[in-house]
Amino acid sequence: MERKRPVRKIKTLVTVWCPEASEKNDVPSDEGLRALVSPEVELTFLQPGRSLAEHLPGVEVLYGPLPEKDLAKADSLRWVQLNSTGADTMLYDAFAKSGILLTTLGGAITVTVADHAIALLFALARNLHLQRDLQREGKWQAVTGVEISGMKLGILGFGKIGRAIASRASAFDMEITAVDAFPADKPDFVRALWGLDRLGDLLRQSDALICSVPKTPATSRMISAEQLKLMPRGSFIVNAGRGGVIDEGALLGALRNGQLAGVGLDVTEAEPLPADSPLWNEPCVLLTPHTAGFTRNLRAKKNKWFADNLARYAKGETLQGLVSPSRGF
Repeated sequence: MERKRPVRKIKTLVTVWCPEASEKNDVPSDEGLRALVSPEVELTFLQPGRSLAEHLPGVEVLYGPLPEKDLAKADSLRWVQLNSTGADTMLYDAFAKSGILLTTLGGAITVTVADHAIALLFALARNLHLQRDLQREGKWQAVTGVEISGMKLGILGFGKIGRAIASRASAFDMEITAVDAFPADKPDFVRALWGLDRLGDLLRQSDALICSVPKTPATSRMISAEQLKLMPRGSFIVNAGRGGVIDEGALLGALRNGQLAGVGLDVTEAEPLPADSPLWNEPCVLLTPHTAGFTRNLRAKKNKWFADNLARYAKGETLQGLVSPSRGF
């Protein structure tokens, strides 16, 4: 009788889990993730307070970040799945040269981030933030906003999230132009899609700008005082990508001199935003604490994304959300 060969176990370590965590902390639950993965995956959850370095030897797949100080212990590691859409913290030189695959959650939160970015812009355009302040003072007083229909929207970064933002904006009859480092496949509802060399042209014509670019050396403070001066007076900016893409000092200056009418930030250069940051008390700034991707079902969506990627990995298929170390995203 022919013996069955033992199934190779894919030793997988999950570090973004904590049994005491609340839903808002958005970490995968033990039971939820275990129910989605196949028996060939040997799933281990790193308990709070335990050393990552001690558990890395022999691990083939890691769900969670890998600090540079622990890289040497990852003797069998072939793939790291991040619990975020940004990869900048993982692309230190030693990891980038290691050949280890790196994936982000990418499309798992595309729709929610796009919804959040549009919500911030619409709230600013209709002055809902100022009306809320008046409500708290018990004042029945109108603050005039601007029309959303016909607004010229510029989108900086036309990846999955940028495209989802454009799709939503088109439903409100906004005139959409976008720039991207690798422009391709312009949808019919987008007026123009340009390369980054035409960022200045984009800014000059945009009543509102939504930033949706990753954090890389090339995008660091790419929106500076010089770029902000190009925008029409009284325009709006929303950043739903990564902090550090916009020079925050220049942003405050543009707000205070009337160049900008409102700013919506889900991300900031330093996170959490320092208590002494002037952004907290600026009347025409709407802040959210890097929560554009948060929804009530986000934990389940992230679990499914990772489980689907595990299935792809086991079959030798291309992974979702694969990061190119040379590009930084």
